[in-house]
Order: sequence, then C-alpha cells, then structure tokens
Amino acid sequence: MSVGHKEVLKMKRRLILTSLTALAIAACGDSDSITAQPPSSVDVSDIAVAGRITAFGSVVANGVQFGTDSATVMMNGEPATLSDLRVGMIVAIEGTINNVTGEAEATQISFVDDVEGPITSMNKAQSTFIVLGRTVVVDELTVFEGAAFDDLTSGNVVQVSGQRRNEERVQATYIRRTANSYQVGMRMEVKGVVSELDIGNSRFRIGSQICDYSEAALDLGGADLANGLYIEASCDSPMSDGVMLLDQIQARDQNRDRDQLCDYDCTFEIEGFITSFTSTTEFEVDEQPVTTDENTIYVNGTADTLATDVKVAVDGTLDTNDLLLADRIVFRLPSAIEIEADVEAIAIESGEVTLLGIVAQTDESTLFQDQSTYNIRDFGLDDLAASERIGIRAYVDNDSLIASRLVRYDPGTAVILKAPVESIARPSITLLGVIATSNDNTIFQNADKQVITPDAFFEAVETGSLVRATGTYDGTSINASKMFLRECQNTSCL
Repeated sequence: MSVGHKEVLKMKRRLILTSLTALAIAACGDSDSITAQPPSSVDVSDIAVAGRITAFGSVVANGVQFGTDSATVMMNGEPATLSDLRVGMIVAIEGTINNVTGEAEATQISFVDDVEGPITSMNKAQSTFIVLGRTVVVDELTVFEGAAFDDLTSGNVVQVSGQRRNEERVQATYIRRTANSYQVGMRMEVKGVVSELDIGNSRFRIGSQICDYSEAALDLGGADLANGLYIEASCDSPMSDGVMLLDQIQARDQNRDRDQLCDYDCTFEIEGFITSFTSTTEFEVDEQPVTTDENTIYVNGTADTLATDVKVAVDGTLDTNDLLLADRIVFRLPSAIEIEADVEAIAIESGEVTLLGIVAQTDESTLFQDQSTYNIRDFGLDDLAASERIGIRAYVDNDSLIASRLVRYDPGTAVILKAPVESIARPSITLLGVIATSNDNTIFQNADKQVITPDAFFEAVETGSLVRATGTYDGTSINASKMFLRECQNTSCL
C-alpha cells in the first residue's frame, strides 16, 4: 500500500504503538514467551534507532524524540557527553518507549565516525571527495562544521559521519574540518572492508587506500586478517608515498553493533541506503537485513521502487536473529527545492513556516540548525520570530512543500529560490507561484555552471527545469540578479 506525506505523522505513532502492543501481548501469552521478555514489558518496551540526529532539546533521530536524562554517550568507543554530539551525526540509540504515550527515553547513544584524515582529491562538480581511499558524497542535507563544502580543499583534515552506499562510498551527513593540513602525530582512521590482501608484503586496500600493516597491532577478536573482513585501520604516522602506515587494526561489526541494541524483539528504526538487494523481501539497509510482508506500508513509492542505492527509512520490529520486519518503508525524496528569505509567518502547532509567500511544512524528520549569532544548540521552530532570516531545503509531496532542513542565518537582503519552473514568459519565470524577473544586469548560467547569454538561457529553460534565482524580493516577486539552471547529480541537489 502506498500513502502520501499527510498520513505519515499519524501513521508513525500508530505503527510504533501497534508494534509495542503486539510485543506486550506476546509477553503475556505463555510462560515461554514471558521468560524471553523484559520485566514490566506491558508498560515499557525497548526501542532502538539508527540514523541521523536532526535536532536537540532532547535528541531527535529518525523522527523519534528521546529524553536524555539517564543516557550515557559513547563516541568512537570512548565515554563522551551529550554536548559532544552534533546535528547530522549518525548515531545508534538504545532506549525504552512507553507503550501508551509513545514517549521514548534513551539509555545509550553511540557515535562512530566513518573516516578521519586528509582529503586527497576533490571533485566539486560531482559533489565528492576522497579521504583515505573512501569516496565521500555530499548533498544538500550534509551538515558542515569548520568549513562549508566550497571552502574544502585537498589536504584539509576532516572527520566524516554518514550513511554507507554501494561501491565503498559514504553519503556524508556530517563533516567537520579539524585542520587545514595534516600535522605529524594526528590520528588517522578509516573503516571498511579488506581487499587485495598481500600477506607477503603486509599490505591490503580499504577502498582505494593502500595500507601497510607490517608494524600494526592486530585486535581481530580471534579472526584472521582476510579479504572481506570489516575493520578499523588507524595510525598517527604520516603517509609514505600515499601508503597508510598502520599501527593498529581492529575488527569492527559492519552493522555498527546494531544487533547489540536489542536482547529480544524490539521496535527498531533505521535510515540509509539499500546496500544489498536480492528481492523485495530480502535486502539490506546500511548492511542491516530487512524483510517485508503483505502488511508493509510504502510511502513515496511501492515495493517495485526498492533497489540498490535507494535511500529509505524503515520502521519495524527487530527479531533475535537480527532481521528487521518492515512495518513501513519511506522512500526519501531529494530536496531539490531551496529557499532563503525572511520569515513571514510561523504556525507552531501545525509546524508551518511561510517565506516568499510559500508555506513549508516541517515534520518529525526536519533537520533544525542555528547558524546565526544566536547559535542555539536546542534550536527549533519555536525559537524563530517573524522577519528572521532562514534557509530551507525541501521537496514537494502532493500539494505540500516538506522541509527536510531548516537553518537560521543572520539577517540578509538577497533572497534565493530554487525550484522547478512552472511557467515562462521572458524575461520572467515562475517558481512555486513566485515570479522571478530578469533584467539587463542579470547573470545567467547553464547546468554546467558556465555563464551564458540571456538568449541561450531562455532557449534552454523549459517547464520542469530546475532554476536557482537570486535577487531582491518586493513582497510579491523577485528582481533576479542571477538565474542559474541546475541539475541534481549523484543524488545530490546542492
């Protein structure tokens, strides 16, 4: 069954509570099932979430808001605090949820990054760069700390957290520039699958990174170093002709220890890309095995939409065999729409915000971030005021504009509107009902980011073309200083 966005919020709560009720009934069914369930499971059940942090004021991940009063935090295997966590980081959260109210409380929050080291090459046209042999993909929802994407250069040292994709790629959800260049003694680490193992020369590859392990301490948990083994390789020595001179190799759980989140059947949610696909009832999301049945609900697609490298969010029940039975699968749509302007109206109860006369709907998955001088960590819609400057990234679902990201900025004058073209009447185009008009001074670009003439632009643009218009807003229309044709590439709509 396929449904639209308007039903998602109610459905999410209903599915969680239905799953919890089923688990509670199972706990009371007979003596054998009772011994497999936790004490007081009728009132409280376990819940686990693997996904991106989208907001604080508690911790929100995958649309589930967790209280954190009793939560412990681990970062890369070391004790940490809640203040160390950042919006955009991929975390695994273990907790409990009230079967009646749906209120969740975290007991442990774990963060493990994917790679930390110097950038060896960049391809800004494809929104990618390479760190220690891992290809990192950037999109419109990637959160940056210390530098924006356009500021990053080869040699910068970065920490990356993200979602795994096929071909050893990482879809970055959080990137922090830790240094402008590598300095001796900095710790470098990368996680991935061993390939091209050469025991005679004590070398192997992770992605495209050659690693020398001749001086490395091995902590493999009894396993042998072999092709296909998922490990963390690290060192604090400089590269030698592009070779990483390892001092430690540790075996890691490729599913990020998610099977340790539940000791018995529990409610589980995960967001990521389909990394392996055999059939509609046998596939993996970020290495997590998933199955479906006739009761699985699909949002923004159908079972036929399932395929390798498709981004989804899955809600369901994780059993003791580490198999996730999907109650609901939401296909994540690219956030091609971009708006930056002053807030005109806010409706807290409905989660709506209006700018440029356009109403955008926030929901349980919207990423909130404050990049203004206020720099509020626990930033949300109720912290906004009319006339403040915000930027949103969004997608259209039926007749609604759904904000996937909302960022507060310091005041500005120019506005930005990027959206599919609805109509063309040279020198104007209409985007989301807003007219943007060019003039003799307007700069035009094609989709390859090359400056073109007005004639070339209006010959190329057509209904449905993605255009980014920048200019001044008079309350009804935009006087455009720039009109750029744009295309989404590599699932990125920067």
